[in-house]
Amino acid sequence: MKKRYWILFFIFFLLCGCMKGEKLENRKEIPSEDIIENVPQYQDNNQTPISFYRLKGDKLEKISSITGDFHALDDIGFLQIYPSSEDTIILNTSFASSFYDSWQSYSQSNLKIGFSLKLSVPEKGEFSYNILNPNQTMDHWEYFMAYLYDDYANRGKSFYSHVEANEYTEDTLFTAFKLQCGSNCQDISSPFYLTVFTYDSEDDFLDGVYRGNSQYTIPVCLHGAC
Repeated sequence: MKKRYWILFFIFFLLCGCMKGEKLENRKEIPSEDIIENVPQYQDNNQTPISFYRLKGDKLEKISSITGDFHALDDIGFLQIYPSSEDTIILNTSFASSFYDSWQSYSQSNLKIGFSLKLSVPEKGEFSYNILNPNQTMDHWEYFMAYLYDDYANRGKSFYSHVEANEYTEDTLFTAFKLQCGSNCQDISSPFYLTVFTYDSEDDFLDGVYRGNSQYTIPVCLHGAC
């Protein structure tokens, strides 16, 4: 009787061991790369064209680059923003009205306009930063000072100033951008890069860098020819 008991126990032990080994073997057969995480992929359907322009009378001329010999407190450029990729635009109305009409033709009415600067200096190397509102215009002021303008909010006025932080609202549209050399602008490697873009949420940025479709970048050469 005891002998039969031990035989049955031994058979049971072998069967359990085989089943356990089978389970472990089955687990090993599932490679880690086959485990797919359900992470939503970023998609940008914003196809709004956007560019930098210079306003000359009733005409906008697209800017492809800026070159000059700039020093501390020099104005690098006063740039008009317009939702277009055309090289030349003839305005039939005022710039403010023309901008607004063109802007409203795009379905994403919640779009905002922002800017970024990418530069390199000896003590920091290469870095970039965004300007999305007046509070950020003096970031890295030792290299650049920036000024944002809203022509549409000031339409009909012969003179108006840049947008202050206490004037900024969700309805503010940046239609012009002025960039000025800071006290250490001579330290910047030439060229640096200035970008204008449109965005509608934080999802359009990855680690602080704009990743959408609607953008336009120009090189700026501070110390003469690049």
